[in-house]
Amino acid sequence: MSAEAPAASSTIQQPGLHRRLAAVYLFCVYLMAAASETFISPFFPIVRHDLGLDVSNQATLIAVLTTGIGLGNLIGGAAGYHVGDRLVVRAAALSMSIGALVCATSQSFGQLLLGQAISGLGIGVFFAPGLASVGRMFAATRGRALATYGLGYSLGTAAAAFAASIEGIDWRLPFYVTSVLTLGLAIFAPILLDATEGRAPAMWASLKGYLHSPLYRLSLVTALVAGAATYIVIGFAPTLFVDRGITLTVVGVLIGVGRLISVGGKFVSGWAYDRFGGPRSAQWIMFTIAICGVPLVALPGGWGVIAVVPFVLIVSCLFPISNALSVAGLPERSTWGIGVYRGLLVGSSALLAGIVGLLLDHVSLNAVMYGSLLLPLAGGIAAGAMIRAESSTPSVAGAH
Repeated sequence: MSAEAPAASSTIQQPGLHRRLAAVYLFCVYLMAAASETFISPFFPIVRHDLGLDVSNQATLIAVLTTGIGLGNLIGGAAGYHVGDRLVVRAAALSMSIGALVCATSQSFGQLLLGQAISGLGIGVFFAPGLASVGRMFAATRGRALATYGLGYSLGTAAAAFAASIEGIDWRLPFYVTSVLTLGLAIFAPILLDATEGRAPAMWASLKGYLHSPLYRLSLVTALVAGAATYIVIGFAPTLFVDRGITLTVVGVLIGVGRLISVGGKFVSGWAYDRFGGPRSAQWIMFTIAICGVPLVALPGGWGVIAVVPFVLIVSCLFPISNALSVAGLPERSTWGIGVYRGLLVGSSALLAGIVGLLLDHVSLNAVMYGSLLLPLAGGIAAGAMIRAESSTPSVAGAH
């Protein structure tokens, strides 16, 4: 399937003002979803003292959160495929609001776990209709449009990191604020750009067709790499460096700086996608992730913290490439395929987080992080193999 086919076949139009309003709204929901997804990692060193938890509990919380996101991705993809995006996005925002409130009022590990599950479900339900809508609205400049949209993730995760670095902050406050803001987004929602005309093909038959697209298959590989780097390496970085004697404030600020710098990095990766094509850009970024991750783990004492900023930056740059690959490899009515793509990202991350929780009782966190860095190396090799295999098909190998 040519990556150009979806854009070329688009017959859906939307007035400029309505399109901009919808894009801003989706950006705001994505920002809140990113913050909700991230809160537990930078705040966990505080949460564990308040609720009497340990590091293995963090792994469990991440596993439950990402399982909820993965399940939500499939539900949101299927629902958007049949009923359109606006209703699904509003339901997702409501779920995020309820989950954040449950977390904010938690007095036990069980309640916090429930809140993370509900939040994760809402975050997951949102992703497919949000990404599909943006992809439809800006098909001609998809790489840059999705990179701009992806800034919501960077700003949301940066806000979470900086909030955790505030001395003496009550960890419950960000959850309360998130609950109020996402409730507002659930109530007030503009009209979105849907692709629901006609009868939808059977979902499983459609998925089988999606898997014939090399770009879609590569998006699944990049999703696995991005998820492992985000939920394992970055997710456990605060715990790793606090245990090495670095204050949580320093680690939180560095992660936040990396998220903010990634704003520019995502523009560059979006430009690279439009200029050099998705497969080549993905290959470069995945190899760079593996290279940047080694000093983060390997440098003695707390010196590895100097690699936090470049690592966070380069991982963030992979997301718009991965998202654009998934949209480019799918037809106009793409919500279901995007749901499966994102479900793999977070589902595999949930599985990895669960495995990490078990491994941490027997091996060091350093060893777990080294193992995680093998995934981007393997992903870069897989991207290179695809480029070579498709070199005789310019519409795939050089897809924009």
